[in-house]
Amino acid sequence: MKITEHFDAKEFLCKCGCGKSTISADLVNKLEKLHYLMDAKAVYVTSGYRCPSYSPKVGGYSTDAHTKGIASDIQVLRKNGAFYSAFDIAEAAERLGFSGIGIIDNVTCHVDIRNASNYSNSHWFGNEKSNENYSTFQRGTIFPNESKNNSITVTIEINGEKYKGTINKI
Repeated sequence: MKITEHFDAKEFLCKCGCGKSTISADLVNKLEKLHYLMDAKAVYVTSGYRCPSYSPKVGGYSTDAHTKGIASDIQVLRKNGAFYSAFDIAEAAERLGFSGIGIIDNVTCHVDIRNASNYSNSHWFGNEKSNENYSTFQRGTIFPNESKNNSITVTIEINGEKYKGTINKI
């Protein structure tokens, strides 16, 4: 069953075969925004909802964000057929307001919408392989559907006279 333009409910089913799935509409809406920002050919959900008994079997916890329906592990395919790097996905996800982001491998990234009311900690940016934590994933990448405006318009006042002009970013 299609739940948004690019996502189907079956993508978020627990992979243990129990048939369970609880997924946040807010999470799926943010994934749609990620799809648009990155001008993706596809966003693959490699792990969506996980039941509490299955999540520990794949490296998670029985109470992790996947078991609450607020997380997905994803890969993003470019229109040219190559995958974005996990760090590219993390950078875009941070800009869109995902509050839990983790690098899983070269092309797979964990994203979630944790906050103080739905999870034990309201923010985490890190690397699941190296156990490093990050304050940001921002590197200045411009994604395909992001503003490419490299100039700003300013108004300045000198000795009571106002001047308006354009300044180019360098």
